[in-house]
Formats: sequence, structure tokens, C-alpha cells
Amino acid sequence: MIREIKLSGKANDVIDYYVTITGEDLSNRYFVESTPEGDRFFSGGNELTISADGVHYLGTGGSVCEYMFGVDLPLKDLLRKDVSNRLVMFGAFYDKGENITFSNTTTGKETFDQVFLTGNAVSNYYFFVHFSQKADLRDQQRDILRSIGKSVKRSEMVGAGDDSGFCRELFDELGDSRALTFLFRFVNRHNKEYIQTFNRLHQEQKTLTPSASAALDELAQKYNIIPYQQERIKIDGMYKLPENKKIVDEYKDILIAVSEKGEVNPSELAKLSRLRTLSLRLNIPNTLFDTLDARLLKDMNIVEVEEPDYIRETRAIFEGLFFRADKIRGHISHEDLIKLLKAKEKSSNHRDPGFESLLLDTVRACDEHARDTNDTAVLESMSNVLTYFDRYDSAATTINNLAFMENSTLTEGNIRSLYGNKEIFDAISPDIFQELFIECVRNNRYLTRYGRKKIDKLFRGLLQIRSGDSTYRELATTIQSVREDERLYALIHRYVKDRFKSIYAELNSKEDQEIFIQDLNREIQAKGIVQGPVPHEVFEEIILDFRKESFYLNNLLPHIIVSRDSQVRDDFLTNSGLDRFYVEELEKDYFGMNRIEQRILEEIRK
Repeated sequence: MIREIKLSGKANDVIDYYVTITGEDLSNRYFVESTPEGDRFFSGGNELTISADGVHYLGTGGSVCEYMFGVDLPLKDLLRKDVSNRLVMFGAFYDKGENITFSNTTTGKETFDQVFLTGNAVSNYYFFVHFSQKADLRDQQRDILRSIGKSVKRSEMVGAGDDSGFCRELFDELGDSRALTFLFRFVNRHNKEYIQTFNRLHQEQKTLTPSASAALDELAQKYNIIPYQQERIKIDGMYKLPENKKIVDEYKDILIAVSEKGEVNPSELAKLSRLRTLSLRLNIPNTLFDTLDARLLKDMNIVEVEEPDYIRETRAIFEGLFFRADKIRGHISHEDLIKLLKAKEKSSNHRDPGFESLLLDTVRACDEHARDTNDTAVLESMSNVLTYFDRYDSAATTINNLAFMENSTLTEGNIRSLYGNKEIFDAISPDIFQELFIECVRNNRYLTRYGRKKIDKLFRGLLQIRSGDSTYRELATTIQSVREDERLYALIHRYVKDRFKSIYAELNSKEDQEIFIQDLNREIQAKGIVQGPVPHEVFEEIILDFRKESFYLNNLLPHIIVSRDSQVRDDFLTNSGLDRFYVEELEKDYFGMNRIEQRILEEIRK
């Protein structure tokens, strides 16, 4: 007897569909017809019609898709680490108590634009079930959810696009041997090609080069993919990279843990801040973390040991805006402005929501004051402060991206904007720009060797532009040169680490090292890993770094584990010049391979 039938077709020039029908005996138990409205599948009062514009459905069933950025994610699903798919039942909705309520009204219609914009951008499932016994529609929907809900939300077959396996899974979970399961998968070929192109281009260079971005823009224009869809596809692609997923999932795990207890302490905020810093290096969009924060840190009780001095100073300055005396009402002095900018810098470094909360409260109070008194002096003064804060955000984002994002560089336009902001900040105080944007980055423990080089070149170049000894174009070329060395270092380091790591212990003499560099240079050129000459210093840096890694893992780390001497670790990381994030990954692998308790690793990192 027939137990499975598979069909495929095209809804239009962009959307393909695949139909899988599963049951113990399909003989004469399903029907399909082509109508002017589209292809109609029906059985036992349930049906789904596929038209050129979308889908129309009635009866039992629902829709399923793999979660990605932009898909509505209920808090209950977010808090369960093993949930990977969204399940929506026809005719179901949440009541005021967040409980699922079912109705007999399950008829609906969705356009393909809606399906792929609110659901997964590439692949979405619909299904319906023909039961052997008649029952009230709402009761059938409730029974379906009770039977399949847990497994569907966790099924790996959804993301893999395994139609036969997924349809059989649905059928088995229902527990009705006479039932029929109809499964429909819709695929947007344009979006699929876009994400495949993104993954391929990113895999080749481990980042999106300007030429890669141009290729994606051309593809988006060709297929008329809207900017929001492009962005969510890129974010999803970045998240699914193994090294990125590890960072985001660790961030989410911390948020889930604090949401369960209803408060977040300074130690947990510090961990979140560290992961945010590391995410910059991997080009992980901040939007991912902002979305998680908005869902899981909302209304969270922030445990403060004591209010920081910069918050107290900020509150005092903002409260002074509303003094009754005309001469001082709405007045912000240069000294006050400097304090506010330094407070913003400290709050950003500590990810302190107290500063932003205080700022929002003050802006609201200024609006109310202007409305109630018809006096705009306070509001105008606050607007001036906000303008400086906007300039701070612009400059800080540009400089942080340059420092912490691999292969990042600056255009002439970026440098011109930075120079303009520097001139404005310098007018407040000659050293404020360096203190706010340069020194704070230099003091960051996760700043890499090449990040430091780019920041030093940037600041020196801005000073030379001021004195007339350089131009925007020359500075952009200088930073691009450092960026190219950084790219070559990353490519060759990754290649050598995977293939020749054991050789470095044998490179005892200068002659051996030179021979190895020459052989390696010929090999990477022949294999097309890099094109063009590679500076000799890059090879020397890689060899020296591997020697340092070997010394740390084989000599220093075992001693640190036994002695719990975190100061020795910090001294080594500070003086070695090794990428701290990379070393922490080596430590994590070392502890896992040797089955050492993770609490010891956390202890030596304090």
C-alpha cells in the first residue's frame, strides 16, 4: 500500500513548493486539483490552496518555520535553549493571561510577501491533518498541538528541509494510524540564492569585503530584495557561523539565567559586556544583542552595590537645569559638558543602563517643562547636550569598529567625519577627544595588535591633518595598509594552524625558519590563499606567536591552574601581544580536552 506521496511545483517565478503526504494507506484518500485560483489540496474538510500570490487554508493545521532574526519569538520559546522552530496553529491566539485559546475559525490567507517577511526568509512549512474521527475543529487543533507541539519546536528536520522525515515525525506523534498528514514547504529561490552567496563570500574571506558587499548589493537589486530582508538574512547567516553562534548563545544563556532570578548583578553585566566586545571582532551585528536585551533585561532589577560617582554627577548637572534663578536655569558649562561626556563614556564601558534611564527621564522632564512654562531655555540646552552625545556615538562607533572588527578600515568620508567631530570636541577641551575615544580603546584588554596599530595610525594621522602634514586620502591609505597586513596575518595564521602547527617546535635556527617561510610563501601563493607579496614581518609575527602559544599552553597554563595565580596569566597576556580572545578560546579547548572543571577557568580569569 502507498504510505507516502511527494509532489512539487511552482507557485510563481520566485516561489517553489514541495508537498509530502504521509499515512498508512493513501489509496484514494487525498485529492488535488488545479483551479483558476491555484493548486488546491483537500481531504476530509481540510484544504490548502496555492496561488501565485500566496496560500489560502481552512480546517486543521498550522505553519512551521525555523527561527531567524525578525521572526516573532515568544518569551517562552526564547527561554528554552533547545527550541529552534516557530509553530503557529490556525485559529489559535493568546488570551490576556498568555494562555493559548482555540476557536473554530481557522480559515485564513497569507501572501508570500507576508510569509517570507514575518517567517523564515528562505523556507516555510504549512500542514493540515485529516483525522479518522470527526470532532469539533477547536478540539482537533488542541489535540494536534498537544501531540506534536514539543517535538515540532525542537525538530532538526525543519532547518534541514527534510520533508519526508518531518512529515513522518508529525504522523507518528499524532498517534492515529488512520490519519493523513499533508505537509507543504515553500521556498523563496531569490532569498535562498542571496543567503547562499552571502555564506560563500563570507566563508572565503571570513568577512565581507567591499567586493563581496557589492556583489550582494547587485544580487539584491536584481531580485528586488528589500533592505530589511537583506539585513535579517545577513544577521542570520552571521549568527549561524559556529564561532559566532557560540558567542551569541553564551550571551543568551547568561540572560536566561538572570531572567529566572529577576535580577542582574555587576559580575553578570561584566560578562555580558565582555561578550559584546568580543562580538565586535567577529562582526556580529549589535542588533542581535539589543533584541535579546530588550526581551530579557526589560524591567530587570539591576543590583548595585553603590551608585557610581559619574551617575551622581550626571544627576546633579541635569537637576541644575531646572533651578529657578534665570541666570543659571538651563545653563550647561564647559566643565559640566566634559563631565557629561566622560560619564557617557564610562556608562558605555560598563554597559550601565542607569545613565540612559536618567537621560530619558531628563529629556522627558525638559519637554514637560517647556510645555508647562512656555520657557524653552532648558529644552534648548538639553538639545545641545544631545547633539554632543550623538557626535560621541558616531565617533565611538567608528573608532570601536576600526579597533575591534577584523579587516575593518576607514574611507575618506569616515575620516573627514571623525576629523570634524575631533575639532568640535577639541574646542571643549584640547585632550577630551584623545581621552574619550583613543585612550579608552588602547586600555581595552581585548584590543588586538593590529587594532592597536590602526588606532595609533588614526590618531597620529588626525594630528597630521590638523598640522597640514597629511590628507584624508593618505590616512585612509595608511589604515588600509595595516588592514591588509591584518588580513594576510589571519589567512596565513589559520592555514598554518590547521596544517603545520607541529613543525614550529623544530624551527630552532634562523636558517630553518627562513627555509620554512620561503616554502610556506610558495605554497600559499600556489594554492591561491593569498595573491601578491606577503611582508616578511607577517610570517615572523605568526611564527613568534605560535611559539608564545606553545609556551603558554605547555608551560605556563599548567602552573597557573595549579597555583591559581591569575596575576601571572594577566602579565603574560599583557606583555605577549597575543590576541586575548584567541587565547581564551585556546584555554577553553585545553580545559575541555583535559576535563578540567570550568569553575577553575573562571577563577583564573578574575
